[in-house]
Amino acid sequence: MGFWAEGGKNAGAGATATPGVRLLSLFSVFIALVFVAAPPAHAGIKSLGSEAEMQKVLSERWQSLDELKAQLEALPAVQAAGSGTGKRRALVIGNDAYEALAPLQKAVADADSVAKTLSGLGFEVTSADNLARDPFDETLEAFYESLEEHDVALIFYSGHGLAMEGSNYLLPVDMPMLEPDEGPKLRREAVNAGEILARLGERGVGLALVVLDACRDDPFARDGTRGGMSLKGLARMEPQKGMFVLYSAGVGQKALDRLGPDDGEPNSVFTRKFMPILATPGLPLVDIAKRTQVEVQALARKVHHTQEPAYYDQVVGQYYFQPPKPRLFGIAIGIDDYAGYKLAGAVNDADVIADAVRALGAEKVVALKDADARLLFIEYVWNDMLAEARPGDTIVLSYSGVSGQRPAPAGAGEEDGKDEFVVLSGGNVLDARGDPASVAPDAVLSDDDLTRWMEAAADRNVNVVLLVDGCHGGGLLDRPFANVSFLGASAEDELVLEYEVEGRKHGLASVAFAYGIGGYADYNGDGYVTQRELFVYVDRQVLNIAGLEQTPQFLPALGVDAGDMPLFRLA
Repeated sequence: MGFWAEGGKNAGAGATATPGVRLLSLFSVFIALVFVAAPPAHAGIKSLGSEAEMQKVLSERWQSLDELKAQLEALPAVQAAGSGTGKRRALVIGNDAYEALAPLQKAVADADSVAKTLSGLGFEVTSADNLARDPFDETLEAFYESLEEHDVALIFYSGHGLAMEGSNYLLPVDMPMLEPDEGPKLRREAVNAGEILARLGERGVGLALVVLDACRDDPFARDGTRGGMSLKGLARMEPQKGMFVLYSAGVGQKALDRLGPDDGEPNSVFTRKFMPILATPGLPLVDIAKRTQVEVQALARKVHHTQEPAYYDQVVGQYYFQPPKPRLFGIAIGIDDYAGYKLAGAVNDADVIADAVRALGAEKVVALKDADARLLFIEYVWNDMLAEARPGDTIVLSYSGVSGQRPAPAGAGEEDGKDEFVVLSGGNVLDARGDPASVAPDAVLSDDDLTRWMEAAADRNVNVVLLVDGCHGGGLLDRPFANVSFLGASAEDELVLEYEVEGRKHGLASVAFAYGIGGYADYNGDGYVTQRELFVYVDRQVLNIAGLEQTPQFLPALGVDAGDMPLFRLA
C-alpha cells in the first residue's frame, strides 16, 4: 500500500528518512550529522522503553486509529445530515423584572437579540418578555399548539431558574421569595422545564432544541447572577431522541448576567457568545454548543469566574442551521534558509500545501518562503485575510521550519515552564535558542503571538486550520479554541525529521495534511473533509512512517473533543 493510500486510494508514493532535523538547540547540529548514517528508529530522540513496550504502544495506537477510521467511514454524508423538513419555529422568553427576586439587567435584551438571530435563520419567532406564571403557561401552550410533525422547534429562555429533587424550574417574574423547605410552593409557582421537553416530544417534532440561559446555582443569592433559591442549580435533563438541551453554565456554576458593574455589553456572557456562533454558516449543532462552551469559558475566566456551558445531545446525525458553504483562504510559510542552519523540505511543504488549498478553490492563497517569511509581512497577510473573511469562512495557516523552546518568563502561566516559538527569516537558529535577547524581534513568532491571532479570529467567528510542522510543534498554541483546528507535527518533547516523499524532502505532517485536504481524508466519500477525518488521516500517515518517534498533537483532542465539522469542501 502506498504512503497516502487509505480506503482503496493509492498514490503509489513512498517515504524514506533523510538527515534533516527541525530542531532548535545546539544538540540539533550533532543529531543532523549522526542521522546521515542512522535511521530514525535509533535516533535517540526520546526514551520509548523496551522493544516489547514499544510494540504494545504501537499496537494500541493502531487499534485506536483503526476504530476511529471505521467510525468515520460509517458517518452519514454531510449533504444528507439533518437540516429539517418541517418549518422552523421558535419561542424566545426573557425575564428581567422580578418582583421579589433579584432583578436581572440583560435577560430581555438577550431574548430580543436571539429572536433577531433566529429570524435571520428562517425561524418563525414568538417573543415574550417578563412573563408572570399564568402568561408563561399560556405562551407555552400556544407554542405547542403551533407545532406540526417534523418541525424544528427551538425554545430559548433567559432568566432565573433552579432545580429541586432532580426537576428543573424556570421562574416567572411574579415568583415569590421562598424558603428552602417550601418545595410544594415552588412546584405550583414555577414552570417545570422537564414538562417542556415532554410536550415537545408529544408534538412529534423532527428536532427540539431547548436553550436555558439561567443560573445553575442559587438564583436568590445575589444580584448579577442567574439562578434561584438555595436548593440546587439546574439538574441534568435526559432529553428524548431528537432533542438537544444547552445550558449556559455547568453543574454548580453561576451563569453571569454581566462581567461586572461597568460591563456595557447589552447581552449576558453566555448570549453574547452563543448568538454570533449560532449565526455562523456551516456549523453543525454539536459544534455550535462546543464553540459556545469554549468561548464562554474563556470570557468568564477574564473576571476569574468559572462558567462552562453544558449540553445534552440526543440528536441522531448532524443538524445545520446553515449548510457549510465557507470561503477558503490560505497562508503557507516555509523556511529552509536560516543563518547558520539549513533545512531541505520546509519550502517544499509550503508549496504542496499552497497548491492543495488552491485546488480547493480558495479565494486567496499566499506562500511565504525563505526571505519573504518575515514577521511584519506574515502579520500583514494574516490581518488582510482575516479582515476579508466572513463568519464561517476558513483560513489555513501553515508553518514549516525550525521551531523550539526556551524558558518562559516567571508568571507566564506555562505549565512546563517553557515558551514554544518558531524562527522566521533572518533569525539565527542558535541565537534564538541560546540568547533570545539577541534575536531581532521580527525573527521569532511565539506561542503567545499565535494565541493572540487565534483570539482575533474567534472574535470574528472565522475558522482557522493551523499547522505547525517543526520540533515541539504541539506546544505552539496556549489553549484550545472552538474555531481552531490545530495540528502540531510533534509532541512538546519531540523532534521532527525530514523525509523524502516522491523524490522531494518534506515534513511528514505537512505532506500528509496536503494529501488529506485534497481528498484522501474523506473517509466516507461525501465530498467534505471534516476535522476528525483530517486529524485521523494525518495521525495515521505519520505513525505509518515515523512510528513512535513523532506524535502529532491535535486541538481539540483527537478521540475526545474533535468533531465532525466540515473543514474543506472538495472541488
